[in-house]
Amino acid sequence: MTDGAQSSSDDGPSASGARSNVPAGFHARANSTASANTQYFPTTHATTIIDCLRTTDEAPLASLAGRIIERYAEPLEAYARGSSLREIAEPRELVHGFLLAKFDSPASTRAYLGAWNASGLTLRRWMMNGLLLYVRGVVRDMQRSREKSLDQIQWEKIASRASSAEPEPSVAFERAWARAILAEACAQVEQALVAEGRDRAWEIFRRHSLDGLAYGELVEKFDRAGDHEYGLTRQQMAELVRGVTTRLRARVRELLEEEGRFGGEFGVDEGIDEIVRIITAR
Repeated sequence: MTDGAQSSSDDGPSASGARSNVPAGFHARANSTASANTQYFPTTHATTIIDCLRTTDEAPLASLAGRIIERYAEPLEAYARGSSLREIAEPRELVHGFLLAKFDSPASTRAYLGAWNASGLTLRRWMMNGLLLYVRGVVRDMQRSREKSLDQIQWEKIASRASSAEPEPSVAFERAWARAILAEACAQVEQALVAEGRDRAWEIFRRHSLDGLAYGELVEKFDRAGDHEYGLTRQQMAELVRGVTTRLRARVRELLEEEGRFGGEFGVDEGIDEIVRIITAR
């Protein structure tokens, strides 16, 4: 089977400094009206990727490849570490080899993402399938060169296990992927707010929603330090946090749309809530 005809099985799935906790209130539905008028992801993939595939300018394509590599390196390593793939080679080496093979040049990036766009799969499933197919190729190459002192039966067992997603490693992949999506959204929203001169809004959001400090604690903390820079009431802080949370949800929505349909018939809110469920599952 070639990479352009990857398995169409159902879905299963970093930026440095990725935040692992879910922002408070992030999973709450915006309002009853939004729930009653649920929007569903389009059947085609995000125009940002499609536009990159159509353009002759290589710079946007290189930037897109960099974002995908950053988003998927850790999730794919998490899968490889917890699966039989680790019997073949170091997980990091396998993932590095796969990403290099698919995104090393504009031509390879365009070909791989073009095949994905035609597949109807979410990007996370396409990337996992791609790693499995890449590893099967590695196994075949090792069999030919006999670089490993394994008999044919053992090779066949490893290759067989590497041909399909294994349940527990798939969970590790999903959690790392969900964290990567959330971390990417946080980093982009923070960068945008700083560029707008709204550093304070992000700092209050971070301290309250990510670090877990109550508004009262924030007020007391700065009062004790003699720092009256904020000069905000609890209600004003809550309004800032709600604004940043709305913006963060919107960015996560965009990232999910960029990845294609989120596991079937999920709507926007259901897709975001699924991110929260994956991250907080024990």
